[in-house]
Amino acid sequence: MVTALLRRSANCRSPLIIGLLTLCLTSYAGTAWAQPPTDLQAYLQQRFHLSPPQVRGALGALLVYAHQRLQKPDFNDLAAHVPNAAHIMQAVKQQGIVTGPLDDIDEYERTLANVGIEQPLASQIAPAVIEWLGAAGYSYERDILTGIVR
Repeated sequence: MVTALLRRSANCRSPLIIGLLTLCLTSYAGTAWAQPPTDLQAYLQQRFHLSPPQVRGALGALLVYAHQRLQKPDFNDLAAHVPNAAHIMQAVKQQGIVTGPLDDIDEYERTLANVGIEQPLASQIAPAVIEWLGAAGYSYERDILTGIVR
């Protein structure tokens, strides 16, 4: 397709237009077929070599933190992209991973020690979730989480 369009534009005498057309079409082609990661929990497990319980604990604590900071509609939009969000939030409270309010991002990161995630890894979890949301096409959710994490 790109080649056919370039051939049609060969009659055009402007190298700038041909160059811009090439750039636009190749950029579109590169993004149109890119596969976003489909499973947040698997992504975190693979990226950081964490166990499933560690990932659920980290996500559950992050959701508790977000729930305390976001308006209900924003939180619901975010939680909709984390499988079993309500269940893992409840589990982190019942298991004693989160024992009270998480007042700031540093407290969230300290809470991760309860699932065996220490610094400097603890400070990489929330940014990785933000990265995943963006790569998966959830830019609104990425932005609202970024707003409370940074």
